[in-house]
Amino acid sequence: LNGYNWDGTKDTANGNNIAKSLAAKTDWHTYSTAGTIGCDLTKNNRSGFSALPGGYRYSGGTFVSQGYDGGWWSATEGDASGAWDRDLGYGHDYLSRSYDGESCGFSVRLLKD
Repeated sequence: LNGYNWDGTKDTANGNNIAKSLAAKTDWHTYSTAGTIGCDLTKNNRSGFSALPGGYRYSGGTFVSQGYDGGWWSATEGDASGAWDRDLGYGHDYLSRSYDGESCGFSVRLLKD
């Protein structure tokens, strides 16, 4: 975790507390619990990733959770019909991993090779 826990520690004993360090300082819904993305946005983005809460798209085409959640496809395919994604939520301090079908929609982060 390279010292990017929300409190600046490298401790992983209590899970991965890196969401606040990945989230941008703007556009997130506010939340009052310390360490969550939405609590004091000025303390977000220690890592420089600048994750924005673009929400996601259900398989039926409905867009939801803009301002509250962000999801990004990974490059890891699960099988022929889906892939893994990473998710952040305004009321959480951790980065989660999920498997979703290819008909769902998430953001894509492009990196220079």
